[in-house]
Amino acid sequence: RFCPGLRVCEPAESPVEGSSPEAMNFPVPWRGLLPLDAVPVVVGDGGRALREICDATGAGIEISGDGETPSTLSDKICTVSGSIEQKEAACRRLVDKLRGLQEVSDQEPGVFVIIVPATAAPVVVGQKGAQIREIIELSGAEISVGKENIIGMLDQPIGITGTGGQVVSAVSKINAILQDLADRGRLQPSDFKFRPGAVASSPEGIGGLGGRSSQPPGGGHPRTHAKFVVATSVAGWIIGKQGRHIRELQENSGAHIQVHKEGDVPPGVSPADRVVEIGGRFEARAEGIQIILMAIDSMPALQAPRETQMLIPKHLTSDCELRDVQQMSGAEVEVRDLPGHEESLCTLLGSVEARVKAAQRVLTRLEEAQVAREGSAGAPGLALE
Repeated sequence: RFCPGLRVCEPAESPVEGSSPEAMNFPVPWRGLLPLDAVPVVVGDGGRALREICDATGAGIEISGDGETPSTLSDKICTVSGSIEQKEAACRRLVDKLRGLQEVSDQEPGVFVIIVPATAAPVVVGQKGAQIREIIELSGAEISVGKENIIGMLDQPIGITGTGGQVVSAVSKINAILQDLADRGRLQPSDFKFRPGAVASSPEGIGGLGGRSSQPPGGGHPRTHAKFVVATSVAGWIIGKQGRHIRELQENSGAHIQVHKEGDVPPGVSPADRVVEIGGRFEARAEGIQIILMAIDSMPALQAPRETQMLIPKHLTSDCELRDVQQMSGAEVEVRDLPGHEESLCTLLGSVEARVKAAQRVLTRLEEAQVAREGSAGAPGLALE
């Protein structure tokens, strides 16, 4: 059927291959994002184009209407249901329509963005990126997993770049992982529906309604990012051709790695330098520090710097704090004040292993200071200026 604002084609009755009612919890729907300018092309006059896709593939297709997405999301959500073959066939037709809008030829890469429940994203990526690398190798597509939820949703975006066949292959393999999670009871139908007002849970209790821990929690605090200052040539090495190297570094560490644009540096830092910021869970940030510094150290001969510059809040640059970092790592630490800025520029000297340990120790102290600050903020009867 086709309804204003809802746009639904019911899937034809067809069992999902390889599954039985006993084995399958529920068939997982495939969801992707449609830019607003693509909706008229996909739907067609009076819904004709959408019905043609449904009739040709047997799949059910629903395009979100008003109130079915957050107000901050300009795209529409396209949900495809049916058997695996039906969903693959419908997905290919949808991708082909988007490729037409992107004006790419058959063998040129086009982009398609799908969404997955945020709770399932770590499983899709796999330990140290093993799962997503396998999907990339098998499908031939480039895949970038968003590190943050879509604002107002409990879902994360995954960008897939490749030919039509590569994109559909990657979409199918990612959704096969979601189907396995659903079959094991780890995903429910409600995980694939927009829930207005839903807020992502905080497993560690930091920033949520639960109690606070006096130790750095396993997930760390998202605002305590590690920040490094690197030369432009080093920033280019980190990013790599078409962003491939930085994506690989992110997948291997699980961290979110951002290279700030040129000139976006604190006062007192050379405008020719770039800031590299590492965010994510505490363990991912610690892993990201090691992977980034080791990657920089592996640059071609004579190009790799033998020191590491790090932006550190001034309250963590006292003599006592610096001695702690030096004793824990074996690195030397030099500090330069940046007038008018809340951070100081610290230079870590020593072997790359010592510099990694020093930067990770700074990260731990950042985390501990943030937890202590939150604990003070939550203490009853304590007024903070």
